[in-house]
Amino acid sequence: MEKLSASDITRGLQDCADLPAERCRHISSLGSTDIEDLSGLQNVSVNFQGSGCPGCVRKISRALESIPFLHNLRLSTIPLQATFDVEITKISVRGIMQAVRTKTGRQCERVGEGWQKLVVLSNSTASLVHTIPPEGVMDIETLRKDTFCIRYDAEKIGARELLKALQAETGFPIDLAPAEAYDDLPVDVRRTGCLTCVSSVLTLPILILAWAPFPKHVFRYDVTSLVLATLIQVVVAGPFYPKALRSLLVDKTIDMDLLVVLSTSITYLLSVASFVCEAVGSQLTSGMYFETSALLISLILLGRFMADFACHRVIRSKSVRSIQPRSAFLVDMSAANGNTSREIDVRLLQLDDTIEIKPGHAAPTDGVLLFGESKFDESILTGEDGLILKSEGCAVIAGSTNKSAAVAVRVSRLPGRNSISDIADVVEEVSRSKPRSQLIADEIACWVVPAIGILAVSTLLVWFLIGKLVRNQPAGSAILHAVPYAVSVLVVSCPCAIGLAVPIVQVVASNIAANHGLILKSSEVMTMARKVNHVVFDKTGTLTNKEMSVLDEHYCSKSKIFVAALTLALTSSSEHPVSSAVAKHLKCSSLQAVHVTNLATIAGKGIKGMLNGQSVRVGNPRWLGVEHFPLVQSVLYKNLTTMCVVQGDELVAVFGLHSAIRSDAAELIVKLKQRGIRVSIMSGDESGAVHRVATALQIPLRDTWSRCTPLEKQQHVKEFMQSQANTVLFCGDGANDAAALTQASVGLHVTNGVGFVDSTADAVITSSSLKSILLLLDLSWDCYFQILFGFSWSAFYNLFAIMLAAGLLIKIRLPPEYAGLGEMISVLPVVIVPLRLRWKKYLKS
Repeated sequence: MEKLSASDITRGLQDCADLPAERCRHISSLGSTDIEDLSGLQNVSVNFQGSGCPGCVRKISRALESIPFLHNLRLSTIPLQATFDVEITKISVRGIMQAVRTKTGRQCERVGEGWQKLVVLSNSTASLVHTIPPEGVMDIETLRKDTFCIRYDAEKIGARELLKALQAETGFPIDLAPAEAYDDLPVDVRRTGCLTCVSSVLTLPILILAWAPFPKHVFRYDVTSLVLATLIQVVVAGPFYPKALRSLLVDKTIDMDLLVVLSTSITYLLSVASFVCEAVGSQLTSGMYFETSALLISLILLGRFMADFACHRVIRSKSVRSIQPRSAFLVDMSAANGNTSREIDVRLLQLDDTIEIKPGHAAPTDGVLLFGESKFDESILTGEDGLILKSEGCAVIAGSTNKSAAVAVRVSRLPGRNSISDIADVVEEVSRSKPRSQLIADEIACWVVPAIGILAVSTLLVWFLIGKLVRNQPAGSAILHAVPYAVSVLVVSCPCAIGLAVPIVQVVASNIAANHGLILKSSEVMTMARKVNHVVFDKTGTLTNKEMSVLDEHYCSKSKIFVAALTLALTSSSEHPVSSAVAKHLKCSSLQAVHVTNLATIAGKGIKGMLNGQSVRVGNPRWLGVEHFPLVQSVLYKNLTTMCVVQGDELVAVFGLHSAIRSDAAELIVKLKQRGIRVSIMSGDESGAVHRVATALQIPLRDTWSRCTPLEKQQHVKEFMQSQANTVLFCGDGANDAAALTQASVGLHVTNGVGFVDSTADAVITSSSLKSILLLLDLSWDCYFQILFGFSWSAFYNLFAIMLAAGLLIKIRLPPEYAGLGEMISVLPVVIVPLRLRWKKYLKS
């Protein structure tokens, strides 16, 4: 029985009940969603425009918490993103998005919902939102008057088919919106840059009139300054007012926008007051005039633009997403004059399309090679130098570069859901998670702004009392003398650097690691890795190559072909290196596997099944109870990895396998020992094979453990961690190691570049080099020093700047107009200094 979707109900209501599309919008917004799946919570992730300082995060958090039917809220600073669950039975996703925009006052976009997204332009007089969407469309959202975002299921309808169907439905042409590169400046940063330019252009004449050797306070000069300063206050500083009032009245928070509004308003109003007094023939000695308010606003905006621009460049410029190609060559397999290709936007690719990858071009998405043979460079994703030969049937990874001949590839995954996205999603997830140091920093940053307000008021009172009691000034003069100090204190301090110190370093480190074939999956891994004093390795597939070779092969049954076919049936579906090697060896004999039912993998032991009602098993000798058989002993004596096959209770085959030690393993072990780190081997293999590898790598036999089950590995790691409070890094490659990877202080999973998304480890090595362990340790130390610098600089700057602004340094003071540079001076070092890590030559020595 077919499942009933929301689109089906929409069509039924319109056909049978003659309801207009507008009445069915709530249902049609669910698209092809299965109605039976709507009973519960739906996870939603939203990206916000604008900066992600702690104050911004706190405001958004309070706004979202006030929205009904929203649960399990989680917020991150970089990128500024919220993740939460929605009661989809009580409010639509479109409704919750509108509520989020209304409550936060920010533009936002839903991300990561598992659907393809297409942004299109349409001049249709009737909005696309009101049309009946074709099957497979989840949602159509209006972004601007003629711009729409369509989310669809790529397995039900392709992008080109979707555009064609919508054009037929509306009768108007529909085109793709211009593509934005991932590293393009966001709209809010560009807007801040434009406002900074406008403010600078308007401020320059005011400064010339104030500082040039013209007659002072000539009325027409003053009027010109008044007009220009008013324009700056209304046009440039105007957007700060609604945000500040929203924070104070709605969100009940005091943030930097409010401090900016107070300081700029005070300086402007005092400037106007001075102008009015001079116009009527009196004098107001405030020490501030229009150049003060204009320059203050210009420098505040310049500081924000520079800080936002630097943050954007740090986050985006070296992101894995930036390597996504923007075009592809689509092959027309049905062309009359032979297969021809034409260049299209990658957003128009559909599943099972055939694309051509020309020499020197990068693969636009994941696929399977159909025709041709060529060498590909995958170093941009795996960090591993060297070319990999790809032939028919081989997987082609998005972002890898074709280096020799043109090839045809069948599309298996679309851009936005390919290998590039997988790596980027994991890297960004680390940025979104918060280590303990970040939580503490956020808590401190939230109290900085109220503290600044209190200090500003205290500064105003102290200088007023000094003027009144010490200098015997009139009350009016005393207060006017005190105001510039208070304004300087309001503007000069900035809590943003405290909140950015940790996430900026996390972003930089995660991208560096990803570019070297190391995917970080936990924010705490950078904190723990520098403390590692004991590294435990699995043997097979970790210290040794994944590719094993069969050196010994014995059959105890007269029917050798049948036993070989039985063994092939048991091992062919397993991904364990031993089973894979035996299956590959047997397939070379052109055998046909027999039919075995009830196949089941026993972690750390082997595989079992049923053949004609009889139990058949393949695995290690101990599990099968045959380790003392003479034939098995003869193979074990050769220090080979031993795999046995049992039919019923009868031993029918024995295989001896050898795996070469990784080429970089010996050098890695030496460098770990030089750092004072203890190295151990823990394996499920027999002691002879384990000792052979340990001896070759000069690891003491007392630090080796053989015949370990997955639970025994976990228990040993737990004991290591409890003894003398060791920090243990466990490095393994398979499902047998999952428990130990989770138990260890740092779990490091070695893969072949795929399958890392579901790994339980804290970090994943996607290259074939174990030297990524050294990269992890070095990065951890560098991150520690960078975060320490960020916190130290922020504390030093805020203390010194407040002392300077408040006039505590008697002979040196900071005028209000220059205090606007505070955010730039505070944030830029925290953002820029970690960039030096990008130029550090990791793994080169």
